[in-house]
Amino acid sequence: MIMDRIVSLSKWIKLLIVFLALLQVTSYSGTMVFGEFQAGEYVLTIDWWGWFSSYLAVDFGTPWQALAQSLYDAGFHPGIILGSVEILPYLFIYSFLYQLFGLYQQGHVFTPRNFRCLSRIALVFLVWILLSLFYPMIIAFTLHFSGTSSAVPVYFSLGSQELKYALFGMIFYCVAWVMKHATELQEEAELTI
Repeated sequence: MIMDRIVSLSKWIKLLIVFLALLQVTSYSGTMVFGEFQAGEYVLTIDWWGWFSSYLAVDFGTPWQALAQSLYDAGFHPGIILGSVEILPYLFIYSFLYQLFGLYQQGHVFTPRNFRCLSRIALVFLVWILLSLFYPMIIAFTLHFSGTSSAVPVYFSLGSQELKYALFGMIFYCVAWVMKHATELQEEAELTI
């Protein structure tokens, strides 16, 4: 009975994950192609024949906003340079969540594969911290040393966004760790029966 609910709910969650991933990628792409760069973010306003308006924005985190503005002022497209990298962790997380709920849909709740999916999500959050901290510096150094632009300053910023990534990473790792030990307990229980 409970397993049937898990299987049914997992189907819907997988559809929701696909919908959210497609929505994020299409809104990002549309905003990058048709939007305007304003105050450190890309903005796209769509008027639906006067009935209502839609507002899409690709905003960069606080440490990246100043870099985005500097890149734009130097004649670069910050959406391609920064935004394309910023969307990658989301895509990895969507992928791992899709795999996880695929396992739940198949009835695999306590398996080593579940632990791997959850620990990979935790790893994405930890890599996201490193990306957030060091990618702006890599961009600035690359532009300086290639002679492309010396107008882009080097940024290093540690803020609340990175702390959120650390918190989410720790939460996912703790859940993965509990899942791993639950798997071991289930295997031991099956052996004693």
